[in-house]
Amino acid sequence: MKIKHTLLIGFLLLITMSCESLLEETPESFFVEENSFKSAKDATSAINGVYDRLRTVYNMNIINLSDVSGEELEVNPFLAEAREIDLNRYTSANTIFDGFYTNSYLLIDRANRAIINVPTIAMDTKLRAQVVGEAKFLRALAYFNLVRVFGDVPLITTPTADVVNVQRPRDGVDKIYDQIILDLKEAEGVLPLKYTVLSEIGRATSGAAKSILAKVYLTRKDYANAASKAKEVIDSKAYSLVAAYKDVFPPEKKNGPEHIFSVQYSCILATYGSAMAQSFAIVFTYPIQQAGGFHYVTPLHVNSYIVGDTRKEINVVTQGINPSTGAVIKPGADQGPGSGKYWDPLACGVNQARNNFMVVRYADVLLMYAEALNELSGPTADAYAAINQIRARARGGAALTTGPQDLKGLTKEQFRDAVMQERSWELCFEGHRRWDLLRTGKYIETLTKAGVPVAEKNLLYPIPQNEIDVNPALKQNPGY
Repeated sequence: MKIKHTLLIGFLLLITMSCESLLEETPESFFVEENSFKSAKDATSAINGVYDRLRTVYNMNIINLSDVSGEELEVNPFLAEAREIDLNRYTSANTIFDGFYTNSYLLIDRANRAIINVPTIAMDTKLRAQVVGEAKFLRALAYFNLVRVFGDVPLITTPTADVVNVQRPRDGVDKIYDQIILDLKEAEGVLPLKYTVLSEIGRATSGAAKSILAKVYLTRKDYANAASKAKEVIDSKAYSLVAAYKDVFPPEKKNGPEHIFSVQYSCILATYGSAMAQSFAIVFTYPIQQAGGFHYVTPLHVNSYIVGDTRKEINVVTQGINPSTGAVIKPGADQGPGSGKYWDPLACGVNQARNNFMVVRYADVLLMYAEALNELSGPTADAYAAINQIRARARGGAALTTGPQDLKGLTKEQFRDAVMQERSWELCFEGHRRWDLLRTGKYIETLTKAGVPVAEKNLLYPIPQNEIDVNPALKQNPGY
C-alpha cells in the first residue's frame, strides 16, 4: 500500500543507518534522533541515508518527467501514467508526480537532519565539514529538480517534526534558487576534488557541486557565472571525455573519468537495482524475455542523426540478441526502437540492473560552457573548441571526414541551435531534454512541430493533488 504524504508520518523522526560504504550500503537499523548524532559513524550513517533516497528520486522518474515530456522518447500505452506525460494529458492525480514530490522531500528532510545535527558531533573537523557539504549538495540537487518540475515549492531547511511544521505555502522560485546557489557554493568549498577509497567513489565532489551550479546559473540565464563555473570544472583536469561514446554507459565502466556525479545502482540488494535497462531494452535477460521495456525512441529522433555519427549505434537500437539462444530479437508491432544506453546483460533481476543514473557528466559541462560563452559573446574560439571535442568523438576520431564535422563560421543564433542539437544527440534519455527546451524557450515550439498537444500550462507540472489534500496551504499551478 502506497504511503501518502510521508512528511506527515512519524517515521520521519527516524533515519536509516547504513554501513560505511556508499556503493555497498546495506540498511541495518533505525535510531531515534535524540539518541543519535553522537559519533563520526553516526554522521556517515546519516549522509548514507540521504544518498540512499536518491535511488527513489531518480531511476525512471526523472526520465519520465524530462525525456518522455520531450520529442525524443515515447511510451507504450501500457504504462498509462507515463503515457499521459508523453501526450501532455496528465492531471494532478498522476502518481508519478506524487511519488517524485514525496521522495524529494524525504531526501530533503534527511539532508536537513544531517545539516543541523552533524556540526554538533565531536569528530574530525574536515570530515564533519565534508559530510555537511554533501548534505547541502544533495539538498540543493533535490530543490533544483523540484523547482524545475513544479515552480514555486515550500522551502524547508529544518527537520520536519509535526503536522503543523509541514502546513507550509509555496515559496517563490527566486527564493528557492537563492538557497540552491548558497548550498552549492558552500558545498564546493568543502568537498574533495575526488575520492581515492573505493567505498567512497560516487559521493559528491567539488566538481559535482560546480557542475550543478553551472547548470543552475545557465537555467537562470546568468551566463557569465555559468561559463565561469563550467570553466573551473574544465580547468580542474579531474574529468575527461572517454575515447569512445559507447564506453560511457556500460555498468562495468561506471564512475569513470567522464562521470562527474551519478546516482549509484547495484546488485548489493534487490532494491538497489535500477529499472532503466529493462525500460529501454528490446530483449531483457533476467529472466530471458522475448521483449523489452516500454520506452521507445521516436522516429523524429531516429532520423535526426548525421550519417557517420557513432552515437546512433548506442542511442537507437533496432534489434537485440537473446544471450541464451543467440536468437535475434526485434521490436514487436506495437513497439519502437530501444536504446542501448542502459543495457545490462548481467542485470540482477527484473527492474534490477546495475546501471547508474548519470546526473551530470563531462560532455554536459562542455556543452554548457559552449552555450554560456555563445550567449555572452557569440561563438568564441573556446566555445567552438568545447563543442568540437564532442563532435570529434561522435565521428570516431578527429581526422575522420564522415560524421559530425567541426563547427565553424556560425552566427550566434546558428550556434545556439547547434548546441541544442548536440545536446539532443549526446545527452538523449539522460534526463535533460525537457529542461533544455524550457531553458531556451523552445518547449512549446518543439512539441508543436512534433505533433504533441501542448499548452502554456504544460510549462510546469501540477502540484500533486494528494499534497494539496493534506496541506491546504499549497495552491495549484494555473490550468490544473
